[in-house]
Amino acid sequence: MMKKGTITRIIVNGVLLAAIIALGITLFQSKPQTKEAVPETENTEELAEAEEEPSVDADTNDVQANLEESAETSDEDSEPSVTEEETPVETEETTDNPDNETSSEEETQSTSASVLPQVNFTEASLMQWPVEGELMMDYSMENTTYFSTLDQYKLNPAIVVKAVVGAPVKAASNGTITSIADTAKTGTTLTMDMGNGYQSVYGQLTDLLVEEGQTVKEGTILGYIAEPSKYYSIEGSSLYFAMTKDDQPIDPITYLP
Repeated sequence: MMKKGTITRIIVNGVLLAAIIALGITLFQSKPQTKEAVPETENTEELAEAEEEPSVDADTNDVQANLEESAETSDEDSEPSVTEEETPVETEETTDNPDNETSSEEETQSTSASVLPQVNFTEASLMQWPVEGELMMDYSMENTTYFSTLDQYKLNPAIVVKAVVGAPVKAASNGTITSIADTAKTGTTLTMDMGNGYQSVYGQLTDLLVEEGQTVKEGTILGYIAEPSKYYSIEGSSLYFAMTKDDQPIDPITYLP
C-alpha cells in the first residue's frame, strides 16, 4: 500500500510538472504575440501622427491668419504713417506763415511807401520848428539887419536859428525835396516843395539822410547842423531857414508855433 501511494504521488507530481512545463511553454509562446503588438503601437503612433497632422494644418492656417492680420495691421499702421507724412505738409503750410508774415510786412511797407504824405500846405497851415535853438536873426525884408561876419546891414529873407553842430534838422512840414545844392553862403542847402506854391529852404546842413525827389513827412530828420559857412563864421553854427510863396520870400515865423 505504501508503494502504491508513492507511485501515485510521483504520477501526480509528474502530471503537475508537465502541466507547469506546458504552462511555461504556453507563456513563452505568448511573448512573441506581445512583440507583434508593437506594430500595433506603431500603427497607433501613425494614427496619432495622422490625427496630429490636421492640427499642423490648423496651426498653418493660424499662421496664415496671423500673417494676414499682421499684413492688415501693417496696412493700418501704414495709413497713419501717410497721415504723419501729410502732417508735415500741413506743418510746411503752417511754417509758410513766417513767409506770409514777411510778405505781409513787405506789402505793408510797399503800401506805406505808396501812400505818400499829403503835400498840401496852405495859408492856414502850421509847421514845427525844424531845429531846437535860439532865434539868432529874424526875417526882415523891410528893414536891414546887421550881419556880424559881413560887418554890414542888409535885408534878411530867412531866419537864423542858433544850434550846435550835429543837432538834427527835421522837416518843418510835409514836402517833396526838389533840390540839394552847395552854396558859398549857406553851405549844403535843401529846398522842399510844400504844395500850393509854398517852398522851404534849409541851409548850413551836413550828413543828409534824404535825396532829391523824395517826399517826406513832417518831423522826418533831413540831416544835421554843419560847421558854419564863411558868411556866418562869427554868428556861429546855425540853421538857415527860409520860406517862399510863388517864389516870393515870406516870414517863416508866421507859420511856426
